[in-house]
Amino acid sequence: MSQYKKKHQLLFTIIVIALMAGSCDQISTSDSGLQSTSVLVQTIPPATLTAISAAQEPSQTPVPEPMGLPWSSVEGLELDFWYVWDLDQPDTGMNAIVDRFNQENQWGIVVNPVDQGLVLDPLDSMEMAFEEGIVPHLLLSDASTIASWYQDGLTLDLAPFLDDPAAGIPVKDQNDYYSGLLDGFTIAGSIRPGIPFSQAIQVIYYNQSWAGELGYSTPPNSEQDLEEQACSAAGDRELSASSQVQTTGILLSPEAANIASAAYAYDGSFLSPEGDGYLFNTPEMQQVAEDWQSLLRQGCGTTFYTYPDPMSSELSFEYFNQRKTMMMVGSSQMMDYVNMGANKTGRADDWEMLPFIGPEGKKAVSSEIQSIVIFNTSPEEELASWLFLKYLTSPEVQAEWSQYSRYYPTRKSSLRLLRDFRTENPHWSQGLNLLKYSIGIPLYPSWNTVKLSIGDAFEEILIDGTLDVEEQLLALDQLAAELWEYTRE
Repeated sequence: MSQYKKKHQLLFTIIVIALMAGSCDQISTSDSGLQSTSVLVQTIPPATLTAISAAQEPSQTPVPEPMGLPWSSVEGLELDFWYVWDLDQPDTGMNAIVDRFNQENQWGIVVNPVDQGLVLDPLDSMEMAFEEGIVPHLLLSDASTIASWYQDGLTLDLAPFLDDPAAGIPVKDQNDYYSGLLDGFTIAGSIRPGIPFSQAIQVIYYNQSWAGELGYSTPPNSEQDLEEQACSAAGDRELSASSQVQTTGILLSPEAANIASAAYAYDGSFLSPEGDGYLFNTPEMQQVAEDWQSLLRQGCGTTFYTYPDPMSSELSFEYFNQRKTMMMVGSSQMMDYVNMGANKTGRADDWEMLPFIGPEGKKAVSSEIQSIVIFNTSPEEELASWLFLKYLTSPEVQAEWSQYSRYYPTRKSSLRLLRDFRTENPHWSQGLNLLKYSIGIPLYPSWNTVKLSIGDAFEEILIDGTLDVEEQLLALDQLAAELWEYTRE
């Protein structure tokens, strides 16, 4: 072999070895970035923190300052983050999500998560802390409470952060939220007291197997269909779990979230058209009340109320599981309580979640939104809190929290990260199809009190079928108006 050929063969061998070594280095580096701190989620890569900073890549153009502050102003800050959840264990759930931020964020921000759900009344406990001047930097809570906190001067309007050129959320990402969810999450049309994080919806649980045995091949398509199927189930004894237990067609709860869902399905509302309060005495609300009264009067339905006894909700699921009712209203968050026993075929009943249905077939579900608020502290801490908020609301984190908590995400792109989870959890996945019917609960400071008044008023209407519905709704209007004014003082 000539010296020329030997030299070129040697050169070729050296080049191949170098290329293989470089490829191995690249594969090793890539894989090391896919280790999640959560023992629950191994299929979702960690949320990239590059999405929450404009200062990642070297650039010829000066990096804009976020909210008029230098990026360095948030370095090493420590934040307290309160949330309401009572199932967290170390290294899982929200703890794992926060741990990852602490390990990965480039500013050295440290977030201390505090679970406020470990007490009997989390909201009361937090309100007492606020009165003593103890506030966190961020808080994750039901949306029904946040308007009053903003009104009291405790929390920030997040609109300037949302639209900030350096640290805000780009328009394309704002459009990633479910339709109307971010746009409608305002006070007076422009004030943003929080950013939606997750949601649960009020639905009708429906026993498909039992309905099929009664001759119904499809779920109800209107309120009239629902009444017919409910009355058929109530009249059935052979197919129920026990002939000694009164069977009913549907369990109705008069709590405000269910009344809201029904009102929306009847193409109505309980908000004043002028946007300055509530209006319950409307034809649509009267029809809801009268139709529910009719179901009870015919023996086709039974009522239960979860306030002030939350255990009644669990009892209602026992009725559903044991074929003592074919339908019941409730939150999607309670789906894990459904545990159907074997029916006469020897297998568990099939069930699904339905939207509320109006006389004309309109479908609706009210959405209980959990949102993140930022409290008034220092400009630097508020900016650091916003950076953590952006991380929390990223599609990756929303997908991880959905798997752990069973809440639904508020951003559509989270779904691509939930393919396996959706396949393994068909009932949860089926609820995703109902999100297009969802309408949020109003962000009024008075809502937390008014919703209890709604439950009390409709409980009286349902228990005593002789009450005049219009008179009861007029009385509710008067009480709601007083509460509206009281919370504005």
